[in-house]
Amino acid sequence: MPIIDGLKLSRSLRERLKQQVEELEHPPVLAIILVGNDQESQRYVNMKQRAAGEIGAGCQIHHLHEVSTDDVIALVNRLNLDKAVHGILVQLPLPPGIDQDQVIAAIDISKDVDGFHPLNLGLGYLGKQVFTSCASAAILNLIDNYIRTPKPRALLVGKSLDLIKPLNSLLVGRECPVTVVNEMQPWIDLSLYEVVVLEEGTPRSIPGSAFAEGSLVIDAGFHWQGGKTCGNAITEDFEADSRPWLLPVPGGLGPLLITMLLSNLIKAADRNG
Repeated sequence: MPIIDGLKLSRSLRERLKQQVEELEHPPVLAIILVGNDQESQRYVNMKQRAAGEIGAGCQIHHLHEVSTDDVIALVNRLNLDKAVHGILVQLPLPPGIDQDQVIAAIDISKDVDGFHPLNLGLGYLGKQVFTSCASAAILNLIDNYIRTPKPRALLVGKSLDLIKPLNSLLVGRECPVTVVNEMQPWIDLSLYEVVVLEEGTPRSIPGSAFAEGSLVIDAGFHWQGGKTCGNAITEDFEADSRPWLLPVPGGLGPLLITMLLSNLIKAADRNG
């Protein structure tokens, strides 16, 4: 079926990661910095901690309250020097008053398992990044497995730091023709692209017939409609065998993000001992 099961794929990948951890001399350790009391951020941090435990990795939670940018950077610097910590993640978004760019830039690039350090983003244009951002890594993996064209034409709809910007640099690094728009426009012909990432949009507004057969559609929208989560695409339109491939919402990109984070953590442990 053309609908890709992100949950099933994630479970399969985590089994492999668990085996990789067992082969390491020491379990990898992830340090997560959580600033403030945002409940959604706390939920994501708990999910990451639980996932790390599932593959045998360690996870430290550093929860800060009422701090300055300098305070957060001071903690980052301590973790940079801590040889027992292999990867550092700052849970985003940060509260108002904390300079996100400065905090991320303070992370040692060899421990930047989220892949958001400006050097990692810039090196992506050359294909030489130390770590690939988690969402981008998941999508590139899907492109490699579902699209036969070596340099597929891609459309990215959105402007986020955690998905669109790093993915754009990585696709350009692969010499793929890339079009980036902040939001969907009526003049865009979706059938011209082999890879389409839909981050910005309206709920369930884009039919499967709008895309070329055999193309890969990544639904990265998140909406709450009728008591359920949904994305920008009309998921059931993709159920026929002749339709494009769809990574849907829910059960698509979300489960793969933490899996790619764990993959980066293992890579960091291998690099940093």
